[in-house]
Amino acid sequence: MKLTSLLSRAALLSVLAAVLALNSANAQTPTDSIVADFNEFVRLLEETHPDPYTNYGGRPFFRRAAMETRFSLVKDSVTSPDVLANRITEFLAPLKDRHTSIWSDNFEWWRHAPIRFEAMNEGILYVHVLPDQYKELLGSKLVGIENMSVQDILTAMAERYPAENEVGRMELIGWDCVSLDKVIPNIPKDSITYHLETPEGKQVALKLPFSTSSDIGLKEDCGTPETDIFPSKQLAFDFVGKGKSTMYMRIRSIMARDCIEYMRDNGWEYESSLEQLFYQLYRGQEMPTDPNEAIAMLPSFSDEFEKMLLQMKENGSKNLIIDLRRNNGGFTPIVFPTLYQMWGDEFIKKSSTFNTEGYTMISPLLTQKYNTTLEQMNAESPVKLEYGDYQWEEQGDPITYVTDEIRNKEISQMMSSVKDKLMAQKGKPVYTPEHVYVLTDPVTFSAAFHYAFFLWKMGATIVGITSSQAPNTYMEQTPFELPRTGLKGSISNSLQMFLPADDPRAKDFFPDLMPTYEDFKRYNFDWNTIPMYLMDIIEGKN
Repeated sequence: MKLTSLLSRAALLSVLAAVLALNSANAQTPTDSIVADFNEFVRLLEETHPDPYTNYGGRPFFRRAAMETRFSLVKDSVTSPDVLANRITEFLAPLKDRHTSIWSDNFEWWRHAPIRFEAMNEGILYVHVLPDQYKELLGSKLVGIENMSVQDILTAMAERYPAENEVGRMELIGWDCVSLDKVIPNIPKDSITYHLETPEGKQVALKLPFSTSSDIGLKEDCGTPETDIFPSKQLAFDFVGKGKSTMYMRIRSIMARDCIEYMRDNGWEYESSLEQLFYQLYRGQEMPTDPNEAIAMLPSFSDEFEKMLLQMKENGSKNLIIDLRRNNGGFTPIVFPTLYQMWGDEFIKKSSTFNTEGYTMISPLLTQKYNTTLEQMNAESPVKLEYGDYQWEEQGDPITYVTDEIRNKEISQMMSSVKDKLMAQKGKPVYTPEHVYVLTDPVTFSAAFHYAFFLWKMGATIVGITSSQAPNTYMEQTPFELPRTGLKGSISNSLQMFLPADDPRAKDFFPDLMPTYEDFKRYNFDWNTIPMYLMDIIEGKN
């Protein structure tokens, strides 16, 4: 795929779900209105999604699943928008698409227990947080819940909750993102029993009370340790280990000033992103009333990256660690300038042979999302487009020599607040580390996954836990709102094929270096086990 076509697509990848305001009409709604909203959702799904049929087995089976859901809403006389949201989630399970979903902010129907787990590569979930009185059980493996094994629960979840791979289903269990009542038969009303195996091999049955509070925080509980030796804020970087041979950069979201400016300049709604993400993620303070002033106060993704590379260059640093754990996405295009900053023209040449494919469905929701019209799209298209058509990229001839014209065109289409600095490089890297390592976990998703993947294509080493994002899957989020219940959600509008279908990593992008349960045990299940494990490898201790 040519970099120019990737960057000039109308559909930018991976807008965070957090940008969308959650809303649920808690009042009762007539059943016929519930059914009408479900029908509207199905219509939007067929109109917007790049392929809603294949994973159901074809269009007849998709339509049958939709009809059965509709019939159940009528049969059960459903009047709750929250129940509708739950039924839609179950209907979407066969799609295996985490970018297509619906939300409700009423959790009264969803019972919670005060325990959280972390997922690992070996199919293991271990205790990460639980009540302080049971802190000796931190790090214990989850064997089962009530009368079901973990594997049986994962199998049952596949019928009710959308996930792209098994790690994604494990993540949903780990962070209590599923209603276990619907997965495990005959759960008691007031409590739930977890069957654990301690790090020493002892079998324990832990009975915990349920809570139906919408406040699902664990304020009185304890968690595994977090060694404070690595930067933790968004776009924070510093040297770690001995001397200054290794730089560590923490990236908690693929969002920065660059994409907000792009949204503003293209007439998109950006205020909610600016306030909800940046003034929580970056500054933790009330946003200035002047949005332009607020935007100007935010850091640029590529500008911060250049500052970091210049420090590495000054010290001759060999290793760069980019930590994308707990990063669930943002705007993919803002990462490409950083790849050019590290590899210069070499990135432009190599990206022309990535062989990644993307197909975007043209729909009314898509044009609404990007504040455009079909007529405006046709004004820029060599062929007449219609709703239901696709935009796609074809692999062009490999770029073997980068001319000034090619380079300037690529840079002009990059999403960066400091394009002048990119132009000033004239094809030369700011600095190229000898080794680039990328840390991932199951939460590394959407645009964060894209960043890890493109870094890997440039030769980086992936370290950590497999992402819940599949390389070959549906992508992007097109927001919608159902007219009668007010339920909101998103529908994927693109299909991406990043690897050959028979590639072992096409659905499970497993890391090059994967710490085991025994490794986590050795580091006391510290949340920073992965970077500590890597640092010991870099420094020859592991």
